[in-house]
Amino acid sequence: MIPRVRTAGIALLAVLAVAPPCLAAVGMVPGRGAIGGQLGGSLFWAEGDYSKGAKPRMAFSGHFRYVLNDHVRWQASPGFTWAGYTGSLPIPVPDGNYPQDLTKKTNLTLLLPMTFELQWMMHTKKWHYHLGAGPGVYRLWIENHRIPLVDTASFVVHRGLYPGFTGEFGVEHFVRQLPSTSVEACVTTHYVFAKDEKKFPAGYNGNVGVTEIRIGANYYFDMGRLRRKSTELPPSTKK
Repeated sequence: MIPRVRTAGIALLAVLAVAPPCLAAVGMVPGRGAIGGQLGGSLFWAEGDYSKGAKPRMAFSGHFRYVLNDHVRWQASPGFTWAGYTGSLPIPVPDGNYPQDLTKKTNLTLLLPMTFELQWMMHTKKWHYHLGAGPGVYRLWIENHRIPLVDTASFVVHRGLYPGFTGEFGVEHFVRQLPSTSVEACVTTHYVFAKDEKKFPAGYNGNVGVTEIRIGANYYFDMGRLRRKSTELPPSTKK
């Protein structure tokens, strides 16, 4: 996975390097919306069983943005990422369906974020930076051999919906030939309040922290034009 992300990063830098210095960010003017998608990698760094022995995995994200003014926009973003684990650590929650499993090698932590951010933007001639933060709702579950894991103490399936928050730093560059299209690289961190002693006392019980590095593209469009089209009446016909 890491070589793929590195290759994608080199390709993105090559695109940015050949772009001309004077690019008008026509897509980022107030009143415009944007849709975009990103691909990259993630690493779980908190806490307890969620992060011990965690291996980097792919991360995906989509988003819709709306530009409020020259320096503020908001963003709604669904995504998906997961963590695999090394086989050198003992399994935290034994699986009754697979009693022969003694390590975390076949465990997976899967995370489905849905976040909302306010982003502050700073512009230069070539680059457009943003720093954002906001709340999120996260679907989190644990699998073993692709089957949801059951806590051995409470007998509850280890999955749930939890609150959390996210923060993001990114940089965009608009493409000369497609002035409403930008390429973007960003670093995003999620923190999920997933600790639940009652449901999951056996293991995988703690808050979850994960950081993603992603690259992708955005397309900006005029929201006012869409509203005008929706209010237009069809032309009358004469009998």
